[in-house]
Amino acid sequence: MLDSDITAYQIEKGTGVSRAKIGRLKNDKNSLKNLTLETAEKLYNYQKQLEIMNED
Repeated sequence: MLDSDITAYQIEKGTGVSRAKIGRLKNDKNSLKNLTLETAEKLYNYQKQLEIMNED
């Protein structure tokens, strides 16, 4: 998801994670290993939703 064409705005709308944080992750300015468990869970759940939608 972070390496996809999905915009930071779309991810923010789907997860509640700020565009700034998503932008830093997309641009390798922040590491995934430094995320809080809450943020990682939000991103994980959003990715799973995308995968389910793509199966249809």
